[in-house]
Amino acid sequence: MPSNKSKNLNGAKSIFVANVKGGVGKSTLSIMLARSLADRIPAQNITVIDTDLQRTATEFLSKSNPEINVEFLPITPAFENTNISLVQQFIKQNEFRPGHVAIVDTPAGSSQRLWNLVAEGYCVLIPTTLSNADLYPTENFIRSMDKVKARYGKSYPHLIVCPNKIPFGQKDFSLMAERLKNHDVVIGPALRDLASVRHFYNGKAENWENKTNTNAQSDFKQFGSFIEKFVLGEELDKIYSKNNAPKNVVPIR
Repeated sequence: MPSNKSKNLNGAKSIFVANVKGGVGKSTLSIMLARSLADRIPAQNITVIDTDLQRTATEFLSKSNPEINVEFLPITPAFENTNISLVQQFIKQNEFRPGHVAIVDTPAGSSQRLWNLVAEGYCVLIPTTLSNADLYPTENFIRSMDKVKARYGKSYPHLIVCPNKIPFGQKDFSLMAERLKNHDVVIGPALRDLASVRHFYNGKAENWENKTNTNAQSDFKQFGSFIEKFVLGEELDKIYSKNNAPKNVVPIR
């Protein structure tokens, strides 16, 4: 039987934002996640590990939310072995930090050692659009994660697909559900082009409440509520602990 031990120790969580496909919104989703968590838990309990050479999360969060700890450890061919080992060490240590959340923003690519590292987290947020151009590599990435979990007999990490760049009013996700029906994934709340994060670029955190884009605020709040309930609140553990739980669970509907 897959083991669920240690991942929830003291309520600590390690959350990866990953996809082999580039340009699907990994860095902006990492920023959105960090900021939504900062509304719910002490900011000093959040660490963002930016492994993307473009350092988008690092540059943005250092200006908008300096109270959030950000570590820049680029995973590139030149630094892959060293920095993967450093991130791995941090993830192991994080399991013994009560109430702490580590967010790891990963680069695009297909490094097997990187995906083995991703598999050591509590959950993986996988942003993708509904287009076949993004769904096909996303499905391949999920398949590779499924294989890693099966190889080591693990039930973690929970895989959460985050539909991104979704047109306003879009309610039909049957195409995505059909493509992913044979994979052990959860489909989270839809994001309209990660609008919440885009609008953060117009000002600092304290100015967010003054924004007039209600769609962006709605996405941000819904995503934060999802993370609070299903990840921090460990509702995903309850779902997956049921032997008869169907695959392709869609909790936000």
